[in-house]
Amino acid sequence: MDELLSPCSSFLPPPPPPQLATADENHHEVLEFTSCEVPEQWLLGDVVAAAQSEEGDYLGPEGSSSLSPDTELPPASLQASAKKRRGRKPGPRPEGPTPSHVEAERQRREKLNRRFCDLRAGVPTVSRMDRTSLLADAAAYIAELRSRVAQLEDEGRQAAASRWDWEVSNASASSSRSGHAGSMHHPACDDVVEVRMVGKDAAAVRVTSAGGAPHAPARLMGALRSLELQVQHACVNCVEGVTVQDVVVDVPAALQDDGVLQCALLQRLRDNS
Repeated sequence: MDELLSPCSSFLPPPPPPQLATADENHHEVLEFTSCEVPEQWLLGDVVAAAQSEEGDYLGPEGSSSLSPDTELPPASLQASAKKRRGRKPGPRPEGPTPSHVEAERQRREKLNRRFCDLRAGVPTVSRMDRTSLLADAAAYIAELRSRVAQLEDEGRQAAASRWDWEVSNASASSSRSGHAGSMHHPACDDVVEVRMVGKDAAAVRVTSAGGAPHAPARLMGALRSLELQVQHACVNCVEGVTVQDVVVDVPAALQDDGVLQCALLQRLRDNS
């Protein structure tokens, strides 16, 4: 009768009896449960679901925090969840050990002390050994050196000017003597020198040699070399026996005058002829 009322019950297998282990000493029945393996996908289901819900890629039913055993997890989701980090991202770190503030201050003081030692070695007279006195002595020594350099430059200019004045006076005297006494055995100078200042420390020189003067460019270069004039540009033209030379030279402070430079060039050309 019971089988007719519940036909499905005949098809169900009877439940297995629990495994009993009988102890030999105490004769107490102890239940033992068999262990079963849990799939790894079930354990990682909560982590993957939380990561996908944060990224907005996965929307699951409310209250569901695990995945079914048949669900396959994509490898990209696992890698994204593993690389996902919360909080502030760390910036680039130097390869070597980061020096502390104390170490940086110590290095700065050592460098400053080395600079002061070098400065103390360069100053001949030091009143006291403290840093303030050392800086004051160094400033006074530098001012003294500057004044000495300026004085030497002035003396050099005066010496050069006096030398050129003496040469100009000799050139004018010799020209006057050659004009009055024609029987003197000094070669006649047929060179015409024109000088024009270009800027502050440069001059344009034109030398015209008539009558087929031999080696006119060589004589002009020798005169410029004897006067220590550096040539910037030179041009030589020869037309119908007349040699025209145009030269741009650097002029020192003692010769920065048209008349002085012209007389000095005439004297040198006369000496080289």
